[in-house]
Parts: sequence; C-alpha cells; structure tokens
Amino acid sequence: MSIKHLFLSLFLSVVTTNAARAVETVTEFYLNTVDSGEGYWPCLFYELNYNSDISPAEKARWYSLEEDETYWREGIGPFSIDENKFLVTQWQSTVHPILIRRHFTLNADDLLKISIGTVTLTYSYDENPTFWLNGTKIVSANGWNDNDYASFRLPAARKRLLVEGDNVLCVSLQQGVGGGHIDYGLSITYNPNHTGIEEIENSTLNNEQSDDNIYDLSGRRIENNKSQSGIFITKGKKILIK
Repeated sequence: MSIKHLFLSLFLSVVTTNAARAVETVTEFYLNTVDSGEGYWPCLFYELNYNSDISPAEKARWYSLEEDETYWREGIGPFSIDENKFLVTQWQSTVHPILIRRHFTLNADDLLKISIGTVTLTYSYDENPTFWLNGTKIVSANGWNDNDYASFRLPAARKRLLVEGDNVLCVSLQQGVGGGHIDYGLSITYNPNHTGIEEIENSTLNNEQSDDNIYDLSGRRIENNKSQSGIFITKGKKILIK
C-alpha cells in the first residue's frame, strides 16, 4: 500500500469513527431555551421591589419545591426589557429584580439517562443570576453576558438533586441600571447504546436481589423492593427496576 493510500485509509477510519460517535450521542431538552430552537417557555415569576429583597426571599426558600405559588404570576419566557433581545414577557429590569420558577417532570427512564449522561444548564443573562435546582443552589454569575450563552455542567452531586416526578429550576436576577434579560434551559446529552444499566422487571427479582442488598443511588438500603421502581444498585452494578 502506498503512503497516499495509507494516509487516505487512516483518514477515512477517523472520519467513520467520529461519525459513529456522533450518531451514538443524542441531546434532549428538559427545559428549552429560545436559542435551542425549541420555542418559548412557560414559567411562574415574581417581581420584587429592591435587590435587598432577594436575601429575605432566599431565607424564606422561595426556590424550593414546597413554595406556595398562589401569588405567583404566569409568564412566557424569555424575559427582557429590550424588544430586540429575547423579549417575550416585558421585565422592567431597571426597576425590579425578578424571581422565576420553571417546573418539569422526570420519569425513571429520564433518571437513567441522567445517571450516564451530561446534564447542562445553558443561560443568557443580565444581570447577576443565581440558579437553584429543587431547593439547592447550583451556580451564580456576576454581571451579564449580552447575547451569549454560558454553560454549566452539573457535577454528579448536583445531578442527584433531580428526582422522579416534579422538579423545579429557579433563577433570581437583580435590578440594574442598563438592560436586562434572561433565557435559560436544561439539557441531557447521553449515549443510548451504552447505558451500563440492566433493566429488570420488579416481578422477576430473584433471591439474590432481595430487599437486604438493594440500595438507592444515595447508598440507602431499600427495605421493600416490591413497591419500588427506578434506578438502584445491587451487587456492585446499577439496575433499572420497572
């Protein structure tokens, strides 16, 4: 084989391998942004009077799943003061800071993908955002990033905040003297062909996978697996109980 043919063969091998990897990885949006092409997003929001009001709101845990949403307003994001920048719902950012809550639902299959994949928060902001996931602060930023989007990959400890059923991703932004806007979303990128998790019907659990050796992802022993479904650990490996 000539050097030319050898080089061409190696080049095609690299291209084929990269293409295969690209096909294996998929991205799904749990919470979309306008930039992701998934459209506008519903939410609940609350405008405060002053930036100093954010601290008392945090002490009252406005960002928790248990928050009483009776007096929250329904809105469609993104929010902006500028009709040329992400404007769907008008936010008078030079006058009021804002709090936003976005709910989303996850099932056992979603949690499986999360356990093997990369969960990314994507956000464009102005100004000084703080993000909370199911009652826990995950990231904050100073200033603004204009029309750009920042990305934050949730570490393993933060991915474990996600639960089956209802979840809420919240953000607060401060009042500023210039413009103001917010667009944010949450996505999962994973390889559907390499889950590394065995799927098991609850009714087929054998004696070796009994109540005393099945644990949840936090390491707590499951006392009665017959009423459980989701992702668990047994004999050193993850299983999905349906």
